[in-house]
Amino acid sequence: MILYAVGVTVVDAALGILTRREHRHVERVPASGAVVVVSNHLSVSDPLVLASALRRAGRQGTFLVMAEAFAWPGVGWLLRRTDQISVRRDRDPAAALQPALDALDRGWAVAIYPEGRITTEPDYRPMSDVRTGAVRLALTADCPIVPVAQWGAHRLLTREGTSSLVRPLRWLGRLRTGRLSRRPTVVVAVGEPITPVQLRSRVADPEDLRQMTAAVMDELRVLLAEIAAEDLPGLRG
Repeated sequence: MILYAVGVTVVDAALGILTRREHRHVERVPASGAVVVVSNHLSVSDPLVLASALRRAGRQGTFLVMAEAFAWPGVGWLLRRTDQISVRRDRDPAAALQPALDALDRGWAVAIYPEGRITTEPDYRPMSDVRTGAVRLALTADCPIVPVAQWGAHRLLTREGTSSLVRPLRWLGRLRTGRLSRRPTVVVAVGEPITPVQLRSRVADPEDLRQMTAAVMDELRVLLAEIAAEDLPGLRG
């Protein structure tokens, strides 16, 4: 879609100005066909970072977005016009995921955050309580899951409301402890695609959605440990 392409191009350029970025192994995202992309959730800016990374893989990301955002002036219009998916948490899982399945049937790349919200862990590491929707989608659509770890977007816009975009004068900033870098580094690392067959082979019970979701999150944590080693020591364990 033209509007999406234009929007992501603008976002990509803006992120290039506001952050220092590194993208690792974006070629691992399948160039075409249905795929479920899962990522850790650090900040409200995460979808912008992920959409920009998917652009480098030549893919348009279709994100599962909380239904409330579709009521926001301007934002809702843009979400609808770029084919993003509204998710109501009070609906049963099957009904909530059906629009995403329809998108996968059309060969789209559907992006989802298994944590369901920005992590509440004090150091921003992934939460242990995650949802099984991504695995449900991949198994039903018989398509691969691609884990994507990202680190640094929480410095662009933190959950506490601070941002690298709003800084005191440079000479005053140097006197403050814990100040944010003016251009934080944002790193995105893409893992190897995991097919439904591979996913089932990695767990004791091939019908246990929680076991399979945990296996995907383990892959994501390994990727995250590689790009956030200084900030999250011992993440692999």
